[in-house]
Amino acid sequence: MQPGKESRPAAPLVVEALGKGTVPLSGPWQFHAGDDLAWASLTFDSSAWEQLSADQPWGRQGHAHLAGFAWYRIPVVFTPTAGVPQDISLLVSKIRDSYEVYWNGRLIGHNGRLLPRPLWYISQPMQTFSLGQVQKGVLAIRVWKAPLLSDDSGAQGGFDEAPLIGSPEAIATAKAAYEFQWLRSRQLHFGANLLSAAIAFLSFLLWLRSPRRWVLFWTAGFAIAQPAILLLVNAHLGLPYSVAMGVGQPLTAMQDISLWFLILWLLCLHENRAFCRMTRILSAIYIASSVLDGVLVAVSWNPQWTRLAQIFDAVLTILILPLEVFPLVLVGYALFKRKNFDPARWLVAILALLDEMLLVFSYAVKQGRQFTGWTIAEKIDSPLFFVDGNGISVSTIAGTLLLVAIVYAVYDNIREDQRRQGVLELEKMELQHESERMRHYAEHDGLTGLLNRRVIVERLGEEMIRSRRDGTPLSVILADVDHFKKVNDNFGHLAGDLILKEVGNIFSRTLRSYDCVGRYGGEEFLIILPNCELESALLRGEELRVAVQTARITDGETLLQVTSSFGVASLLPSHEDYETVLRAVDAALYRAKSEGRNCVVQAEMDTSVCNR
Repeated sequence: MQPGKESRPAAPLVVEALGKGTVPLSGPWQFHAGDDLAWASLTFDSSAWEQLSADQPWGRQGHAHLAGFAWYRIPVVFTPTAGVPQDISLLVSKIRDSYEVYWNGRLIGHNGRLLPRPLWYISQPMQTFSLGQVQKGVLAIRVWKAPLLSDDSGAQGGFDEAPLIGSPEAIATAKAAYEFQWLRSRQLHFGANLLSAAIAFLSFLLWLRSPRRWVLFWTAGFAIAQPAILLLVNAHLGLPYSVAMGVGQPLTAMQDISLWFLILWLLCLHENRAFCRMTRILSAIYIASSVLDGVLVAVSWNPQWTRLAQIFDAVLTILILPLEVFPLVLVGYALFKRKNFDPARWLVAILALLDEMLLVFSYAVKQGRQFTGWTIAEKIDSPLFFVDGNGISVSTIAGTLLLVAIVYAVYDNIREDQRRQGVLELEKMELQHESERMRHYAEHDGLTGLLNRRVIVERLGEEMIRSRRDGTPLSVILADVDHFKKVNDNFGHLAGDLILKEVGNIFSRTLRSYDCVGRYGGEEFLIILPNCELESALLRGEELRVAVQTARITDGETLLQVTSSFGVASLLPSHEDYETVLRAVDAALYRAKSEGRNCVVQAEMDTSVCNR
């Protein structure tokens, strides 16, 4: 224990007019480092102890870097107001890290748990303890301060504020007022973190809809970390210090890593494979270091591990500090190499640079400050000004502006992606349309719109394979427009083209939906009739012949009337390929021509159905 104030006999603290309100027990308190349960006794003489006030930690009163056990004692005499009940309560705002309260040698309450298995809290509301109906006594508080780690200032320990004493009603009123003021002084802070949580939630939902947009995923990770840390550290949830810090360290790493990847995507550095690989490797190192750092916090209280934990904590600090600088490398490279950023990306780059410089500087000066005595980190974290009781610091402003800039840049990035996606979709549709159009031209006759010779012959081969496989009948018709050369000679080629179009339309309208028709040659048409036997095919050919004969085809005022001849064949087991069938229907068509045209002739058969 370092030398403190001079020791002198303890004079009782006289609390007058108790009942009208609360009285702060500022002291002086008798103080002594070490631990002995006998020091709680009412009869113990602590007059040789030094005296400290309770309105500031013992680290600022001559006991910097003190960790472990220490005791506070103060004798108190109460002069209650007449007619007011003599019940007395004690209100303790915060004592670091865990403590026990003794009144006249009797344990009346505690906060956390002391050695051998200590438990202390990083954030806690005020605690109330009942002293009962008394007029005088000795109040003793046994305090345990956790071992110091790399970023501890060494200026903490024991009381942060003087405890209050008063009637139960007055103490309850003081506690309610304190909690109200505490909430009011943090409403802007809580509101900003609630907005961050909403941004994280929406970003994550949008990422689930579009998993390829990783910028949304990293936005969610960056935005959710700070609200999560707030709940762990500053929300008075009463979480154990080891749990809050053990989880908070990886969350802080997650926030930093999310910022790294946001910088990669927003500043177009994700196209650089070297930077992406380096970022992934450093991210894994950072997460592992942060988890290990959280574990060290959980075991540092154990005397056999304390020294080793402090050494490893210093080593991890040396490892993590360069990782904190990595965003500056990314932003610096982007600013040096890229000259055509839009305003949103420039804003992210500049604010990320400023925020990270502030963060790195603050983190660096906090390390080892118990030895250097530097207080600049506290000045950075202290409020610049107040808004309705809410302190606004430099780091708060920088972090808020960076989050706003990131959200705007992500929105602008998504909007630009959507615009590019729309252009690509339009180009894709145009290419598909053009591909379909070219395929149509490649497969269809340019005049009649029917399948061309190549495709209709391929279709015949496919249908023959299917017919043999399924054991279903298949028939084929080859049709020819009669005296077509005379039409061209007498009325011109345009009239001939018109006749071919109309005949093709007649065939398409008359046939079944699953029949196929194509232009086989000049004025010849090949018709495929799946699942159709010979008798039905002959009847179908007759229907087509009649439909062509009775059609009224006009070219202006000129009536063009034509007939057609048909050769019909059905698939036989001996027909091994489509060429055999085509030769058969071609021969039948030739016979139909020789028998006077305008008739239907069965292939390889002497019977025919003719109308002349």
